[in-house]
Amino acid sequence: MSINVTINGKKYEAKPNQTVLDACRDNGVDIPTLCHDPRLNPFGSCMICRVEIEGERGVPLSCGAQIKDGMVITTESETIKKARKTCLELLVSQHYGDCTAPCVIECPAHTDIQGYLNHIAKGRYEEALKLIKETNPLPVVCGRICTRPCETKCRRNIFEGKVGIAYLKRFVADIDLNKANPYLPEKKPATGKKAAIIGAGPAGLTAAWYLAQEGHAVTIYERQEHPGGMLRYGIPSYRLPRETLDAEVDIIKSLGVEIIYNTDFGKDITVKSLKAAGFNSILLAVGSQKGWPLGVDGEENCPGVLIGVDYLGALTRGQQPDFKGKKIAAVGGGNTAMDCVRTAIRLGAENVKLIYRRTIAEMPADEMEIHESQLEGVEFNILTNPIGVSQKGDKVTLKLTKMELGEPDASGRRSPRPIAGSEYDLELDYVISAIGQTQDLSFISDDCNVETKRDCLVADKSTAMTNIDGIFAAGDAVSGPYTAILAIAGGKRAAYAMDKYMKGEKIEAEIVAYDHVKAKDYKEIPADTFDNIEQVEKVSMPMLTKVQRHLNFDEVELGMTEEQAKMEAARCLECGCADVNDCKLRQYATDYKADQFAFSGEQTTHKIDESHQYIVRDRNKCILCARCVRICIESGSGVFGFIGRGFDTTVEPPFSMPLGEDKNCNSCGLCVSTCPTGALTPRKDTALPTTAYSDNDDRITGITDAVEQAKKR
Repeated sequence: MSINVTINGKKYEAKPNQTVLDACRDNGVDIPTLCHDPRLNPFGSCMICRVEIEGERGVPLSCGAQIKDGMVITTESETIKKARKTCLELLVSQHYGDCTAPCVIECPAHTDIQGYLNHIAKGRYEEALKLIKETNPLPVVCGRICTRPCETKCRRNIFEGKVGIAYLKRFVADIDLNKANPYLPEKKPATGKKAAIIGAGPAGLTAAWYLAQEGHAVTIYERQEHPGGMLRYGIPSYRLPRETLDAEVDIIKSLGVEIIYNTDFGKDITVKSLKAAGFNSILLAVGSQKGWPLGVDGEENCPGVLIGVDYLGALTRGQQPDFKGKKIAAVGGGNTAMDCVRTAIRLGAENVKLIYRRTIAEMPADEMEIHESQLEGVEFNILTNPIGVSQKGDKVTLKLTKMELGEPDASGRRSPRPIAGSEYDLELDYVISAIGQTQDLSFISDDCNVETKRDCLVADKSTAMTNIDGIFAAGDAVSGPYTAILAIAGGKRAAYAMDKYMKGEKIEAEIVAYDHVKAKDYKEIPADTFDNIEQVEKVSMPMLTKVQRHLNFDEVELGMTEEQAKMEAARCLECGCADVNDCKLRQYATDYKADQFAFSGEQTTHKIDESHQYIVRDRNKCILCARCVRICIESGSGVFGFIGRGFDTTVEPPFSMPLGEDKNCNSCGLCVSTCPTGALTPRKDTALPTTAYSDNDDRITGITDAVEQAKKR
C-alpha cells in the first residue's frame, strides 16, 4: 500500500508511517541532516532538515514530521535556505577544529601537503609524487625556488621550527626525475581541439600539462630560445640548474605538448593567424619580464646602471659582465635583488652592497635568501635610498639619502621617509636596479584587444577568461610580478576553464569549500594545545659551504637523503581533519555558505583524547548530534552520555574519563561509523579490529544487524 504526495511540484508515492525525510530520500530528493542515522530513531538535534509543508506554519523538521496522503512538500526555497544556514552557523560557531591543514589553505595551488608528507614518512614516494602533481606539475622547480607560503603557517613553528615542506617536495620529485620513465598521468582520448599558449613560463607550462591530460592538442609559443620564462631567465642556476629545469619541462612535453621557440606573439604570430591555424582557445601567459629603472635623475646617461632582470637574463645567455674585483650595488629588497647580489659575488666582485629603503624586517625577500646573501658576503645598507646617479668614465656615483620609518602604507609596512641633510655619495663600478618588474604588453592591438588595467591583463578571477571570447590569461601578466606557485595555480585554473570552453560546457567558478582552522596564525593557538607533542629536531638541508660556492654557479642546496626526508616528513603534526572529505558539516557549510563568525561568543576548546587503542576523540568537532550516544546505547555498551548544560555540554564516557579507560567499550566502531563531523575517527597508526557498517549501507534497514554483530565481538 502506498500514499500519494507532492514533492517540489512533482507527484510521488510514499509508504505509510514514513517520516517526510525518509519519504523524500526514498524518492531521490535529498534533504540535509547531521543528526539522522537510518539505524536510529529520529532525534532532531541538528535542526537543518527543515522543509515547508502546505497548510503548516513555519519550516518543520522533516525527520519528525509524518507523511500523509496528499501532502505537498517543498524542500528548497529561500525561507528554507535561510533557516538551514542559521542552524549551520550556530553549529559551526562552536566547532573548533581544522578542516584542511593551514599549510594547504595557504598554498596558492592548494596542494595536499599533509597527504604527501604522510606518504613520504611511510616511504610511499610515488604516491606522494602523484598527489603533488594533481595540483602542481612543477615540483622539481617548486622544491627549489618556491617562496614557501605554506611553511609560514606550519604549526611546528611553535616548537623547533617549520617542516621543510618544499625540500620534501623536491625529494620525491628528484626521485621521479631520475627514473628511466618518470610518472605520467593517464591521458584521455583526443578531443580534436587545439589550444595555443603564449609563454613557456610556470603558468603556460602548467596549463599545457592539464590540457594535454584532457586530450587536447597543445602548442606553446615561446619568445625566447628555451623554456621556463623567469624560471630560467630570472633565477640563477645555483638555485635552479638549467638541466634540472629542462628535465621537468621534458616530462610535460612527454604528454604531447609542443613548444615552438623564438616566436614573438603579435609579430610572428597573431590571434588571427592562430585561429586560422585551427586553434580553439588561446592562453596569454606572457609573464613579467620587463624590469623597472631606478627612476632617479641622471639614470638615462649612465651605462653602468643595469636593470636586474636584464642582467640575470644576460647571464643565462652566457653574456657575463666583467665584475671581477669591482664594486657593485643592487637596489631593492625582493628575491630578484638577492639573486642579483649573490650572482655578483659569484662573478668575483670585490665588494657587493644591497641598498634598501626599509629595514631587513620589512624586506619582501624570502628569509632564507636574505640569510644566504649575508652568509656569502653581501653588505646590507638598510634605511637608504637612491636619489640620483651620474657616471664619469667607468665609475658610477650613486647619490643616496638615509631614511626613517613612518606610518604603515597600503602594504602594511611602515613608510620610509628621507632624513633631511643625510645625503651622501657612493662610488661604484656598477649599479643594478632590482626594485620591481612589469609586463611587456606590446602585443595589445586591434588583433588582440584584451582589456588591461595598470599594465596587467584583465581576466576573470574564477575562469581566467578575458573580455575576448576564447582568449584566457594567467600568471604574472594578470597578477603582476609575483611567485611561481601563484602562476602555477593560475595556469591550472585557466586550463580548467579552457577545457570546458573547448568542450562547449558551461564554465563555472570553482566552489570554494568551507575551511575552518583553529587559528589563522599559529601564534594564536592556545599554549597547551600541543602539550602531548614530542619536540623533534628539524632536519637541515645539506648545502655547499661558503668556500665551496666561491666563483661558481653550482647548486647550493644538495638535497635530503632518504633517512632525512622520512624524519622530516614525520614531524608533520597532521593538522587537517582525517574526515575532511566525508564531513557532512563541512559539505553543508559549503553548500549554504555558512559563516563561522555569524554568532559571536566565547569558544570552548578541549584537548584531543587519544587514549583509545583504535579511536581518536576530538570534542572540539562534536556538534552534540547524539548519534554516537544513541548507537552505543542501542548496541548495549552505553559508553557515551551528555554531561553539562548549555554551551558547556559535552559528550563523555562516565565521569568524563578518557575513552581508552572505559571497560565497557568493545571497539565495535559503531560510534566512528555514525559520527558526521570527524569528532570520532580511527587512529591512523592502527585499524579497528572489524569494520562497522556505515550509515549509508544499503543492507541496513535498522540497527539490529550491526548490534548483533557488535555483541558477537
